[in-house]
Amino acid sequence: MKIKLLFNKENPDSSEVLDVLGINDADIDINHIWQKLRTATKKIIKLIGTDNYNKALELYDAEEFDDEYISIVRYAVALDAFRHYAPLTDLAFTSQGRSFRNDDHNRVPWEWQIDKSDAALEKSYYSIVNEIFDYIISDGDLQQSEYMVQFSGLFVPNIEEFQKYVHINDSYLLYYKLAPSMRLFEQKEILTRTGNKFSEFKGNKDSYIYGLIQNSCVHFAMKDGLKKLSVQLFPEGAMKAEKKNKKAATGYDIESTVNYYETELKSLLLSLENEVKKAKGIVVERRRINFDENDGYVSM
Repeated sequence: MKIKLLFNKENPDSSEVLDVLGINDADIDINHIWQKLRTATKKIIKLIGTDNYNKALELYDAEEFDDEYISIVRYAVALDAFRHYAPLTDLAFTSQGRSFRNDDHNRVPWEWQIDKSDAALEKSYYSIVNEIFDYIISDGDLQQSEYMVQFSGLFVPNIEEFQKYVHINDSYLLYYKLAPSMRLFEQKEILTRTGNKFSEFKGNKDSYIYGLIQNSCVHFAMKDGLKKLSVQLFPEGAMKAEKKNKKAATGYDIESTVNYYETELKSLLLSLENEVKKAKGIVVERRRINFDENDGYVSM
């Protein structure tokens, strides 16, 4: 499929791309980064949909570069292309193998500095994509893409419901990334525990059980997402800080954060199982505590 990009390949350099990014100390041949621009464009089309991308193309062809929508879409494409292109330029490929590029005016950065820069670029990309989602949702003329509405049938159908339990800084992108985990959890864990009452519970949105299921889905998604997705997608407030290594690119203690959500999930599922039993008329026995005259708790 031939895709028209939001940049002009006829320009010999990549000044158009660098201008969008606000970078003025680089000189890149447009042909070197063009394939990255194509890949980034395909990715953004998958996220926002063809119709919304075509709207950006119309603005580009009309040279309305100051329009907010075309600005954020072009920035997202350029940033994604650049963050994947930049690592390829860190090393020089010579007949003797790979070597660091260096000259009299630039010092070679430490590896941890490169890692931090890569992490910052990645986080910035996720942030601008989220701005695009927010713009589409808020705008009266643009329609949400199939990617954006595919999870509307879940117990947690949107970010507003998700953030009742865990706040993710209004990140639509993170919600969309976590939604497949919630769908899997519904199919494997919730359906197993609720049985033939699954549809009944799903239809009663004001019930205590519905809230327990939502909360469980959210905590599973956070636990599962931290294992599968880039940590740069997650807001600081949803993570535990890692203080051991100040030079670490993430600064987060992933293992402790996963354990936290796992512990909360176990408690939620136990409560859910008890509530489902009550709804089915099954007597839930309370835990019995037997005291002994020698246990120190009572005196006989």
